[in-house]
Amino acid sequence: MGQVMSRLSICLYKYHTIGDAMTIMMEKEVAGLPFLNEQGYLLGMLTKNQILEKGIENYVAENKAADYLTNRFLPLNEETSLEDVWNLPFDIYPVLNNLEEIIGVVSKYSLLQAYFQEVRSRSQELEAVFNSAHNGILSINKQGIITSLNPAAEKPTRTTKEEAVGRFLNDVIIPTGLLEVVRNGIPEYGAKFQVGRRLYISNRTPILKDGEVVGAVGVFQDVSEIEKVLQELQSVKQLNEELQTIIASSYDGLIICNGQGDILRCNPAVGRILEASWEELVGRPFKELVDKGIFQNNIIHLVKKQGGFVSILERPFAKHSLVITGNPVFSEEGEIVKIVINIRDMSELEFLREALEESKQLSEKYQSQIAQMRNQQEAGAELRSCSVIMNNVLDLAFRVSQVDSPVVLVGEQGVGKEEIAKSIHIQSKRSKGPFYKINCGSLPENLLEIELFGQEISYSRNIAKPGVLELANHGSVYLEDIDKMPLNIQGRLVRVLRDKTLQVTDEKAAISIDTRILAGTNRPLKELVEKERFRSDLFYTLNIVPIKVPALRERKEDLIPLVLFNLEKNNKRHGFDKIFSPEAVQLLLDYPWLSNIREMANVIERLIVTSKEKVISGKEVDGVLYEKEQTPLKTITVTGVVPLKEAIDDLEQQLVTLAMKLYGTTVKAAEALGVNQSTVVRKLQKSKHNLGGQ
Repeated sequence: MGQVMSRLSICLYKYHTIGDAMTIMMEKEVAGLPFLNEQGYLLGMLTKNQILEKGIENYVAENKAADYLTNRFLPLNEETSLEDVWNLPFDIYPVLNNLEEIIGVVSKYSLLQAYFQEVRSRSQELEAVFNSAHNGILSINKQGIITSLNPAAEKPTRTTKEEAVGRFLNDVIIPTGLLEVVRNGIPEYGAKFQVGRRLYISNRTPILKDGEVVGAVGVFQDVSEIEKVLQELQSVKQLNEELQTIIASSYDGLIICNGQGDILRCNPAVGRILEASWEELVGRPFKELVDKGIFQNNIIHLVKKQGGFVSILERPFAKHSLVITGNPVFSEEGEIVKIVINIRDMSELEFLREALEESKQLSEKYQSQIAQMRNQQEAGAELRSCSVIMNNVLDLAFRVSQVDSPVVLVGEQGVGKEEIAKSIHIQSKRSKGPFYKINCGSLPENLLEIELFGQEISYSRNIAKPGVLELANHGSVYLEDIDKMPLNIQGRLVRVLRDKTLQVTDEKAAISIDTRILAGTNRPLKELVEKERFRSDLFYTLNIVPIKVPALRERKEDLIPLVLFNLEKNNKRHGFDKIFSPEAVQLLLDYPWLSNIREMANVIERLIVTSKEKVISGKEVDGVLYEKEQTPLKTITVTGVVPLKEAIDDLEQQLVTLAMKLYGTTVKAAEALGVNQSTVVRKLQKSKHNLGGQ
């Protein structure tokens, strides 16, 4: 009330006239003034309306104000609320303080205006609360017309306040049950509905006025996050149950204590190891177990003293030997809040260790046998064997694959030395490393040295081309026909194998390498050493484990499996289903196979692709095995004395020409003639020069 009234410092007394009263009211801008007696008590009110009611013609300024006084007034206290006085009947009211003193006046108009402002302010506050509510609110009247919709309700209803208010509910959104609440007046709580991926829960209640249903309001909340939290809580609960199961199933004893050393939890294994009731341990101090002699040391004390992980051995000579570990759990402040104690019975583990050692030995034995069987199954045609002699070779190859010693494979061309070298690499610890092959007899000396040791390409930019010895680091290199390696390269190879380092040039620093060398040769290296055609130091470095690979004619038991393997492979490759007749098989068995497995594989494929019938006959096999090669080359006829060197040169030219015709490349021609590739190239160039001269 004090904020609405007009405060006055002047009141009317019996000596004031009507003119004085009008002047004061105009100055103070009030519609009336209180009239007091000499003791200051309120006698009545004098208002402008009272003066005007007597008429202007009767207005005399000198008339006494007391003649216009009215006692129709109601004094108000300055602390009276607007809700209590806004509808009182009078036009103006005097305002008193708690001491019953006049402090001002208030008009009916001021009261109404102040009350209106207060109602308006409260309405705005309610509107702000309504619009700011986190939950969606939607209301309808008795006819189902939407009367209000707050912003939180716009998303789930997929509409806006402007579009929805004033329209029938069913015309705006999918019915939510509000119409049923209006009809039956029964509230509904906890109803769920889904909009898109969001889940909402709604409470619907009727709006009552004088006991009659005049509408309904629906309040709904997005509970998608709550549902997600509930699912996470369920997952945590399930995880906790799994953790409890794991702890209970642990074979080791587990004790969890708080920071003071009281046992919070333990598992059944504790009871088995300590021969005590593990349920009764919960809630008791760990120190009691020490006092009763169950443990000799208080690991709780040791963990706190150490401030970290502690492991001790308990009762080493008693029935059980226990290893006890204590691990602290720290809070964010760095304080020990829990201690996890693990108890392991080492006597049981010792028994298991012995059993495991026996199993390990058996496992290694079986793994070795399986590896040999797998190696034979995955090997190429050259390594398929039924013969004792070849099985011994494969067994030796498997055993040397488990170590890193150099290996020299000795045998004729085509017996499968390269396949055995690959098999040794695959079965070794280097199987994940690279495998490289170099034919020492097919490359010129300078090119062979570059391929082996590498070459510096650019001195200014320090760029180098690595050789296979460097590229095969942690892997293997197979040096085919090592007996044809030049002596100076042999010396450099000895230094690399001895020092385990490789230096490309004098300007570049040496690098460490770890490469295993596997070598192949057609001739025994020891004979070459005696003839000073192979370095003795390289021989003794490489010849740690020599393996002699037998020729195919020395292991006839393997011929049929190899023939069948190549028959099946070529049938599958070319889409045939051919077989050999008994006569054909016998001819294959009788043939000496001087070129070994490579020759046999070539003959089988040729027979399969050239035979017209499904069954390959003996005649067809005989024609392929024993055909005579017709050559258009001239023969040497001597009509007189011919110099021996000229005759030899002529024969060499004919052999080189025939080899190039049959094999197509200088590499294969050199291999067939048993010479270096450079020799074949030189002979061809000499032949072209002679033809040009003619």
